[in-house]
Amino acid sequence: MKVLVVENNPELLKLLTHLLEKEGFSVFSAETGNDALTLYEQRRPAIICLDIMLDDISGFDVCRKIRKTDSEVQILLITSKSRQVDINAGMQAGANDYIVKPFDLADITARIREVARQIVAARSPAAIDEAIHLGSLTVFPGRLCAERGGDSIDLSLREIELLKAFYNNKGKALSSRALQDYCWSSAAAADGSAVDWAIKQLRKKVETDPANPELIRSDPSGYRYG
Repeated sequence: MKVLVVENNPELLKLLTHLLEKEGFSVFSAETGNDALTLYEQRRPAIICLDIMLDDISGFDVCRKIRKTDSEVQILLITSKSRQVDINAGMQAGANDYIVKPFDLADITARIREVARQIVAARSPAAIDEAIHLGSLTVFPGRLCAERGGDSIDLSLREIELLKAFYNNKGKALSSRALQDYCWSSAAAADGSAVDWAIKQLRKKVETDPANPELIRSDPSGYRYG
């Protein structure tokens, strides 16, 4: 799923880009409103994280221009402007959500995941209830979650892709390179350490004992399920 991040603070732009790439999104970035509009036309993202205080044209104007032709893209305004009048202006410009800086990384991650769920539901309503089973774990790709014993487990897009890769290759060892090809876009290339980190985080969520994994096992050739 493509995300466009528009932010004139280079450090925050880098942080948001890295955060969303780790989530499994294909991320494109811009520091100005005009560059954002160009990238929007070229890439057609599903989600736009848009700063208001840009150096050329405001985020409000970017939002209005996009809304003239696109009612479906999800636009999240991210700004230090916290007055109710600014929030109202953002929503009137066509934003779907309004996030005030400074923000908690866990909170913004959760909100973007929820937007991704809404997009999947709108594109394919039947996909919401589709499930795959890995042992005692039931995975709902369309909901970005899994369940075990009645407990819900929140998952990122990348974690869903990893579980699907293991499910579709049951009993087969998958190397780091193979997992990169399955689960990382060319715009966010991974290395072996990134794959290892992602597997470690996934195990913390889906294994009953992450130190002794039963679902995603280490193999001399990589990782495998079953």
